[in-house]
Amino acid sequence: MEKRANTGLGILFRTPEYGKVKTRLASVIGHEKTLLIYKEMLNSSIRKLLKFSSIADLYGFYDGKEPVDYINEGEIKLLPQDGKGLGERIFNAANLLFKKGYKRVILIGSDSPDLPHVYIKEAIERLNIFRLVIGPSEDGGYYLIGMTEPLEFLFKDIPWGTGSVLKKTLDLAIKEGIKYSLLPEWYDVDDIEGLRRWKGSY
Repeated sequence: MEKRANTGLGILFRTPEYGKVKTRLASVIGHEKTLLIYKEMLNSSIRKLLKFSSIADLYGFYDGKEPVDYINEGEIKLLPQDGKGLGERIFNAANLLFKKGYKRVILIGSDSPDLPHVYIKEAIERLNIFRLVIGPSEDGGYYLIGMTEPLEFLFKDIPWGTGSVLKKTLDLAIKEGIKYSLLPEWYDVDDIEGLRRWKGSY
């Protein structure tokens, strides 16, 4: 994919495979139903990304097998995730896009299928002013991170999978004098409560 825009917008996700996605949810509703739910979540997130194809170049960073089913008419460039831990994989994805020449890089996950697309639009706009934009999750993590430069220190020594991810990340930003902006809080679909919130009932 040739660089067409100043913004690189990517999604990090796990390739849908039986028994390898949303294990916490699967412990309640089973792997088969969980796989269907996860595919729906991922499809919803990808459709959201496609809304920005006119103002950003789109990328999908996958963990697992190459997800050939999710190539959408060439609009989303698929690349494998690179790195041992989550922080390394997030940073490496962002850094790759910066190396391609993008001035703004935004990454989201696939855990917030009904995330308002206006939040992503707002992130793109805020990166004209701020070096760092973060979308905080209700569980203490974040659903979006946007940068105007590769800030590797933000992804080191972070207690991933805990409720302290956002706080630790912001502490590091403050320590380094990084001017940042927070988007509205949103939620992840990681368990049965999140699933019910998204689907209305389950």
